[in-house]
Amino acid sequence: GECAVFDQLIYGLIAPGYEMAEVAATKICEGTRTFKGFDMSTKLKLIGVDVASFGDPFITGPDSRTIVFEDTHKGIYKRINISNDGQYLLGGILVGDAEAYNMLLQTVNNKIILPPNPEDLLIGARGGSTPAPGAGIAGLPDEALICSCEGVSKGAICSAVTNAGCETVDALKACTKAGTGCGGCVPIMKDLMTHTMKLNGKYVRNVVCEHFSLSRQELYDLIKIHNLKHYDDVLDAVGRGDGCEICKPLVSSLLASIWNDMILKKGADTAQDSNDRFLANIQKGGTYSVVPRIPGGEIKPEKLIVIGEVAQKYGLYTKITGGQRIDMFGAHLSDLPLIWEELIAAGFESGHAYGKALRTVKSCVGSTWCRFGLHDSVSYAIRIEERYRGLRAPHKFKSAVS
Repeated sequence: GECAVFDQLIYGLIAPGYEMAEVAATKICEGTRTFKGFDMSTKLKLIGVDVASFGDPFITGPDSRTIVFEDTHKGIYKRINISNDGQYLLGGILVGDAEAYNMLLQTVNNKIILPPNPEDLLIGARGGSTPAPGAGIAGLPDEALICSCEGVSKGAICSAVTNAGCETVDALKACTKAGTGCGGCVPIMKDLMTHTMKLNGKYVRNVVCEHFSLSRQELYDLIKIHNLKHYDDVLDAVGRGDGCEICKPLVSSLLASIWNDMILKKGADTAQDSNDRFLANIQKGGTYSVVPRIPGGEIKPEKLIVIGEVAQKYGLYTKITGGQRIDMFGAHLSDLPLIWEELIAAGFESGHAYGKALRTVKSCVGSTWCRFGLHDSVSYAIRIEERYRGLRAPHKFKSAVS
């Protein structure tokens, strides 16, 4: 959407396009404004995977050092580049989990002093520790740019809350235009709004999102009271608008927990997370992992052979998980129906490695083989797993028998 190629570079982002348009308009009106390049920091979703970069993501040299956090199982990679003295954040990359993007970007742009342990920016504060004074959104200066697409500062957003009475994200968007471009700044807008309202002595309700002015518990109660069975029914009865990526999976989880219906039945499937629809877990690079259920960790040789044949046929990487199952990585979306067709024919079913449900019931070999065993723990683990498999809950849960 740019107006022109600048310095042999096409940005491919909305904010530089707006900046170029403003420069072009100024030139047409005989002004003197010039385009000097634009910050490439951005947050995107590529094939279902959150990715973000900020500041200088690839800086190297004697004046900087790098901290990396990687979780290959969950497909998460985080990298931050900091100054050699550990005082300033210079840039970084987030893949798989970009929730901290907005605050990290502000930390770079406003040269905010880093905490004593900069790695806390990636892995969270250590147990019992409290954020440093002035940390977070409260420490941002009023001129800090919150919405780069529309050029809206922290001061403008706080002023809209205090002086214009904007107490919802929709009201802030209408008043300031912030969040109406790429939408990446909406989370920090909401945090600023909440923070400012509290400073003004206002009571702040912890609502689900802009489409449901209710807390999670209130929404749970209303779904039960009104006997609501589908997402669209919930939205029509107690919500507004079309819903979003926040409320859809949340409501779907509540419906599954309350009614325990088949989550993919017609009418309920569209609101489910893509992992639930594909019976697989999206990974780094956009491929999927497939985890068949192996109750109690017990598996017959012929089933092991089937897993090996499927993995070999579709070029999958295999790994024995901590839940006593075999995870197959690298499956392409188009291959998932074929993979599951072969696994189901061999007697397998989904292990719900992606759902808010019972994952596994692990077991030791018990009295069947262990000379110190007192009980048949394998059989008991299998009975528990087969009894509660597929049961949805507010969160994933695991169990073990020994």
